[in-house]
Amino acid sequence: MTVFELAQKYYPRLWNKARIQALADAGRLTREEAAELCADSTSIAKED
Repeated sequence: MTVFELAQKYYPRLWNKARIQALADAGRLTREEAAELCADSTSIAKED
């Protein structure tokens, strides 16, 4: 199971937006994957 698949399973029930952001910052998720997961993800997608 990939990090993206785990995030799909656990966000937002167990993982919050900060966790998704931390995974994107660490390179475990792409910015596009983080944006797809978060409904209000414009800040994540545009930080590159």
